[in-house]
Amino acid sequence: MKKIILLFSHTLTEPQIKELKEEWNCDEIIYMPDELKSKWMGVTDNIDINQFKNFLLENLQKGDYVLIQGEWGLTYNMVNFAKENNFIPLYAGTTRKVTEYKEGDKVIKNSVFSHTKFKKY
Repeated sequence: MKKIILLFSHTLTEPQIKELKEEWNCDEIIYMPDELKSKWMGVTDNIDINQFKNFLLENLQKGDYVLIQGEWGLTYNMVNFAKENNFIPLYAGTTRKVTEYKEGDKVIKNSVFSHTKFKKY
């Protein structure tokens, strides 16, 4: 059985948890501590990427998973770091249904995302 760390701003849904357990053999799902999650969600130009790297190194073993989704540059760096350290980086595949309408001179857009499956980077 394997572990997965979520470098991800959302809470997993029940179908996502079920997929991780049944299809990816994850018996432990680890969310970031609130302080770290807050930094992941509000990336600044001077963010210290080492805090995320250290969290992975302290909590994962070779062959464990890490779900990585967020700001593009940080995500790119963390996917590469995961691969360099023999962790398996994943992302959540989705379908998106978008509705759009005009209200005066504004365009209102609503997107509804539905999970399809987890995929390897």
